[in-house]
Amino acid sequence: MPPHVLLTLCVFFWAGNAIVGKIASGHIPPFTLSFWRWVIALIIILPFGFRAVCRQWKFYRNNWKYLLVIAFLSVTIYNTFQYWALNWTSAINVGIISASLPIIILLLTTLTGHEKSNAYQYSGALLAAVGVLYVISGADIETLIDLSVNVGDGLILVAVLGWAVYSVLLRRLPADIDQVGLLTMLIVLGIAGIIPFYAWDLTHGKTFVLDRDAVLMLGYVSIFPSVLAYVFWNRAVHAGGANLAGLFVNLVPVFVAVLAIIFLGERLALFHLVGISFIFAGIYIATRLASRRVEIDSRNL
Repeated sequence: MPPHVLLTLCVFFWAGNAIVGKIASGHIPPFTLSFWRWVIALIIILPFGFRAVCRQWKFYRNNWKYLLVIAFLSVTIYNTFQYWALNWTSAINVGIISASLPIIILLLTTLTGHEKSNAYQYSGALLAAVGVLYVISGADIETLIDLSVNVGDGLILVAVLGWAVYSVLLRRLPADIDQVGLLTMLIVLGIAGIIPFYAWDLTHGKTFVLDRDAVLMLGYVSIFPSVLAYVFWNRAVHAGGANLAGLFVNLVPVFVAVLAIIFLGERLALFHLVGISFIFAGIYIATRLASRRVEIDSRNL
């Protein structure tokens, strides 16, 4: 399949994850959903990743602390907190707040000294931050002043921050690391981090009935956003480049909004549109305009 098709499927799978997570909030406890999602995903990927892990076992053994951190930030925190957040907030809010990820990564790389930022990037980051705050507050500034932000919005923001830190740390990995083996190790270590959350569900009597709906929900989150999206993403980046892939990530909140309206009956309010406009404008200024400025400056040298 061409990269555009692969990337569209990735975006659709990730958007669907938010929708299924919202539907599951009334049937499967969030920590339980996160735990079994990754256990099933591990069963699927283990036959392919086990040999890769064995081939590069020396690297995993020598860097287990680093791997434990990035597994905790990605598999444990990001996914668990997303499902947890959906108990209080809408799928649309989750999609829009998640759209701020590129800007947060940009700020982190600047603060850690990995990259230098210019006025365009700072301006874009400010616009995106305004958009996120606008969505979180529901267009009511008093909500922010009173610190009465929806718990779910706060949780998804923590999840996005965790994924951003993970993305920055991921750059330290050697280029020759086998991606399937790496995913296998991250899932194993990430599940270890989810176990305390899952134990909390069990000790508080939070269980679920393994009926047809539960099987379908677990099957979707385990296969499509966990395994297939990862494989499709890697193939698309290899064929079409990272820049093209980055553009498609911006479509996640759009897909989430459409699916939420169709399947959840959620309503797209004016403050959603205003907030996402600020975020998209910030991303455009911080990436496209900033890169054009660098090209112009390099030509003038």
